[in-house]
Amino acid sequence: MRRNKHIALFGCYLIAVFIALLLCSTDALAAESSNNWRSTFDLVMRWVNFAIIAFVLVKFGRKPISDFLANRREEIDYQIEKYEQQKGAAEEKVQEAKEMLNDSVARFERVKQKIIEDGEKKKQQIIEDARQESRILLEGTQRKIQNQIAEAKNLIRSELIESAIALAEKRLPQEITAADEQKLIEHYMEITAGK
Repeated sequence: MRRNKHIALFGCYLIAVFIALLLCSTDALAAESSNNWRSTFDLVMRWVNFAIIAFVLVKFGRKPISDFLANRREEIDYQIEKYEQQKGAAEEKVQEAKEMLNDSVARFERVKQKIIEDGEKKKQQIIEDARQESRILLEGTQRKIQNQIAEAKNLIRSELIESAIALAEKRLPQEITAADEQKLIEHYMEITAGK
């Protein structure tokens, strides 16, 4: 309603300017023989044409222009709202990506800790297995050493016995007399008779 008043007031101003121009130009209209009237007439006609165009634009173009501007405003509002929604969706995706990153970092830390714990357990198991194996090897080595010592003792004994026999065989014939041989024979007979 207020807009209509402004348009009507503007139209009244235009009509008043047109009438004022007509009244002021009476000298130019009356003097037909003067060459000056043509420039004044052209000026008045320009103003009349301007007033007609302005009136036609206001009368017939006001509604389409206001509708165009209103539609344009609605389109811009719609685009702004659409971009705001896209911005919100993008912010949600960024937040989800941050949460996923935080989750993956926490999961990585848990996996890393699990791997370290498993490695420590494996290390302890390897150490325990090595100790067990070294104990078994040590026991086996000790047995081998004792067997070798026993074999060496037996070997030394047999060598000593063989050496003693060889030495006895060499010396005995020289040191045994006929009386000693007689005693040995008697002694042997007593032992065999007692069995």
